[in-house]
Amino acid sequence: MTIHVQRSLLRLLALLGAISIAPSELQAQFLGLNLRGDVGVKSGSQPGPGIYLIAPLYYRSDYTGIRNENGDEIVSGLNVDVKLFALPAVAMTTKAKIAGATYGFQIVPIYLNQRLDLVGSGFPRATGYGFGDLYIQPINLGWRTRRADFLAGYGLYAPTGAGGRSLDMWAHELIAGTTVYLDNAKNWHVAVTSFYDFHQKKSDQDLRVGQILTVEGGAARSFIKGAAHAGLAYVAQWKVTDDSGSDFPAVLPKSKNRAYGLGPEVAMPVFAKGTLVGLVNVRYIWEFGAKTNFEGNTLLVSFTLAKLNVP
Repeated sequence: MTIHVQRSLLRLLALLGAISIAPSELQAQFLGLNLRGDVGVKSGSQPGPGIYLIAPLYYRSDYTGIRNENGDEIVSGLNVDVKLFALPAVAMTTKAKIAGATYGFQIVPIYLNQRLDLVGSGFPRATGYGFGDLYIQPINLGWRTRRADFLAGYGLYAPTGAGGRSLDMWAHELIAGTTVYLDNAKNWHVAVTSFYDFHQKKSDQDLRVGQILTVEGGAARSFIKGAAHAGLAYVAQWKVTDDSGSDFPAVLPKSKNRAYGLGPEVAMPVFAKGTLVGLVNVRYIWEFGAKTNFEGNTLLVSFTLAKLNVP
């Protein structure tokens, strides 16, 4: 038996075992790489020219239940979580211009406890922390007008993790967003940003996760000349095409999933010394309206050290 066949057989047995102990009415779904609730207020705005070091960034999703294709809770009392840290995330906005937009990029290495591959209960998970899949955004373009900011970009997920901390697939992400200012002083604003993910086949398997659309943003009031804000963040995520491939287990019916979330977000500068600034951001999201998906809540806490390149 070849290594490829052995791996495929082991993964299939693990999936069948997971579904055998999950409720029979669950419509199985493979999960994507985009994390719900990882961005929020002013998501459609590119930061000003400078270098941004985000460390630590702490993200935790606690899932307490599973909803079926009708939105009914079929599993409750779960204690499943995904905890990760950016080590560190690095973003840079340059002064270079492309098509009238300011050019920037991001690199986000992840250290985490596990990545959930399939909606279900009882499946094997990682037992410790380690490096996960790497996210790189080589293209980040930002435009600014008097009453709105615009953002466009391309991101790439690379399967660099192991031991239950990777989804074992490459993914390409298209990004488009805007932040609209509701007053001339730019104190009140509403943002929306869309992330559309195309997944390649999983390593050593003829199995492709469906395309996923995630929409995130928020509405808030800024303070301290725009350096701080308080408001509401939101997220909505839908799988828009079915999972596919000959290795998709025939016993698992296909169903597109969705999830929504809403919660408070606060950002505040903690120090400023010349062009060096420290910022803290806290976001908490309660999920609701899930179908064929986990449902729970998400906490994000980040500290950003910014070296601003002020004109």
